[in-house]
Amino acid sequence: MSARFPLAIVLSALLMGAAAAPALAGPSDGQRCAASKLKAAGKKASCLLGLDAKTAAGITVDPLKVQKCKDKLGDPVKGAFARAEAKGGCVTEGDAATIEGKVDDLVDGIFTALNVGTPSTCQSKKLKAAGKKAQCLLTLQAKAAAGAGLDADRVQQCKDKLTAVFTSLDAGGTCATSGDAATIEGDVDGFVDDVVAAIPSVSTCAIAGCPAAVACDTGAGACWHPARTDRWQYQLQGAQDAMGNCQFAATGGIDVAISAPPFGGGAAVTPAVFDIDLLMDPVCAPGGSNAVDNSAAVSAIHGNGGHVLCYVSAGTYEPFRPDAQDYVDFDQACGNCLIGKPVAGFRDEHWLDIRDDQGQRTFILSKLAARVDRCKTDGFDAVEFDNVEGYANSSGFPLSDGDQLVFNTSVANLAHARGLTAALKNDLGQVTELVPYFDMAVNEQCQQFDECAALDPFIGAGKAVFQVEYEVQPSGFCAAANAANRSAIAKTVDLFDRPWTSCR
Repeated sequence: MSARFPLAIVLSALLMGAAAAPALAGPSDGQRCAASKLKAAGKKASCLLGLDAKTAAGITVDPLKVQKCKDKLGDPVKGAFARAEAKGGCVTEGDAATIEGKVDDLVDGIFTALNVGTPSTCQSKKLKAAGKKAQCLLTLQAKAAAGAGLDADRVQQCKDKLTAVFTSLDAGGTCATSGDAATIEGDVDGFVDDVVAAIPSVSTCAIAGCPAAVACDTGAGACWHPARTDRWQYQLQGAQDAMGNCQFAATGGIDVAISAPPFGGGAAVTPAVFDIDLLMDPVCAPGGSNAVDNSAAVSAIHGNGGHVLCYVSAGTYEPFRPDAQDYVDFDQACGNCLIGKPVAGFRDEHWLDIRDDQGQRTFILSKLAARVDRCKTDGFDAVEFDNVEGYANSSGFPLSDGDQLVFNTSVANLAHARGLTAALKNDLGQVTELVPYFDMAVNEQCQQFDECAALDPFIGAGKAVFQVEYEVQPSGFCAAANAANRSAIAKTVDLFDRPWTSCR
């Protein structure tokens, strides 16, 4: 579920099959960019060493061909690096000259080592083999950068081809150098490792420049941390009867006393943690308002000894929010720089541009700060920040994973500065970097999409993971969730109060 929606929108989403998609379906823009750059570096190395092979054989090489090898990588307009960066989303930019230098150093070193004596067919073939190995390995590394994984068998085949060529040539007895396969192998391997390290496919906070983590301010709030065994309830729609009338009106449509037998059977259990919207569902709010805080539900849950997460959609524009016009005004003033494509399955909700080239991120954070202030005033214990993976979706903007890291860490800091803990919603591709900033995780459908292992860093850090499945039956995920110490429930994607089945 991407956000809390009026019932008509939810039903439309259900009809469209609006189950959450895997967090990272296919390579990200950063991965594609890195793959293109790695492949280009390999091609340049092979191209230049191929020309050097001709020189070693006594053939005069046209300098224009040498320049052509270089331009394919480094031309500021048509070069592979420039074209990759023009598509957006690269983890690093402006690194063509750096990689050019690494390639040139490799080529110069190997040429010096192997172009020995009079023109030699043997030395020529060794130079060519070195270039082929560099291209072979970097092509495989490019595939790995794009998410395919590194094929160890094919890596070994790349290496074996060079060894076989050198061994065969040395056996012929006409080479100016011999026994140098291991040395050249090492030079190429070191070069490949150096280039791969210099062209990351996934950003880190060190690369992206995330803000320093702000510790939860115990002077401003309780900084509550749930136990990993706490049962939870996820309700973003006000409960309604068959006629569409609000149920549990005193608590804004939230059934604060819900109970049901767990998956394994036995006595009914109740949730200790509720994840609800900051605002009342208009069906339950006085006058149908969309701007009434649901502090009554928070107070009632606290009265029952529970704790409450405040649902906030951080990365999308929602037209039914009371501050929606502020987003529209900003978007119009900056020439449509803020509001992007619709969220898949939810036609009225749109991704936001979380970059800051026109102050977008600064604006969004200011609006989120105001919402989090309301969460604090209403007595919530933590904030669930939803829709924080625009970079992995068709947002309409060239968002990078670095942009997402900066944004996500910033919203966690917003909560901590106010004495509230922060829950990360989905964004499994960046969990490792985000665990130090967030106090818990909320996940939709990790079992359905076979992604639950990505949440292990939260569990390993002693932090709670709240999992919900909409389409997998409890028999298909509860045992695994319980064994892994994830607090899991089965619900339907509309997120009314019921159905609700806790795994434990």
